[in-house]
Amino acid sequence: MVSVLLASYNGEKYIREQMDSILNQTFPDLNVVVSDDLSTDKTPAIIREYEEQYPDRVKSLKNEERSGGAQNNFFRLLSAVSDEYIMLCDQDDVWTADKVEITLREMKRLEADYGKDMPLLVHSDLSVVDENGRILHKSMAEYQKIAVDDNRLSHYLVENNITGNTVMINRAFLPFLVHRPEECMMHDWWLGLLTSCFGKISYINQPLVLYRQHGSNQLGSQSGMEQYANRSHNREKVRENYRKMFKQAEVFLNRYQKDLSLEQREILEHFIQLPDKSRAGKIYTIWKYRFMKSTYIRTLGQMFSI
Repeated sequence: MVSVLLASYNGEKYIREQMDSILNQTFPDLNVVVSDDLSTDKTPAIIREYEEQYPDRVKSLKNEERSGGAQNNFFRLLSAVSDEYIMLCDQDDVWTADKVEITLREMKRLEADYGKDMPLLVHSDLSVVDENGRILHKSMAEYQKIAVDDNRLSHYLVENNITGNTVMINRAFLPFLVHRPEECMMHDWWLGLLTSCFGKISYINQPLVLYRQHGSNQLGSQSGMEQYANRSHNREKVRENYRKMFKQAEVFLNRYQKDLSLEQREILEHFIQLPDKSRAGKIYTIWKYRFMKSTYIRTLGQMFSI
């Protein structure tokens, strides 16, 4: 009934703990599909161990070449499954024992309201932990000041409030994921754009994942002020992120323009035209179409950075 998609790459240090937290869920009717991106450490051997120990619950894709990054690895997984409910999973986190049960309960509530033919997405809060699992920040949403309930297309164009390793989607979502986008910021951001236009989103205000902060993923768990400081000292990175953000919107519009409402097309078109406007024009358009980030200071920074 529930398939958990785990994208792995050189994850030998933590992947066992993550796998165990999935397989020991209070909701037992699930399986794990792993896509390893040609790891060079012991990760493939560990995955084989779990396949042998749980032949009916764990399987892996047989990849012959690297996907090119985590987001492509997830898109590869998403195009390989057709289960009723799909969850995304990072290799180095830990799930609370009732994560699947709680998330599925909320998914079924959405289905009761909107039907199974509506693309639905449920996500939750996380707790940030250190390498040894000690809690650093109980709520990532509160720590980073994320506007988790702002599900407008205008918001998703400028900021993603969905953390992929908390996500569950239903089968009605899958037709949108047959082909991976030519360019996007991240897979979870793309899911947010899709759902803001064609589906419904629900947020569970409860940490259901222990997000492990370590050397290779420090940026993702920084506070808003820390992220702002980093951007201030790395102008080239900021410019590249904005380039990707506008390219993502362009790709999205080109792919789905026939399915979008007139209002959605107008929002996307005015957003894509932002870089060509004067400073005053940019500020006016951001305000008019509510291209707002989670905080006023982030929105203000955007007005003078684009």
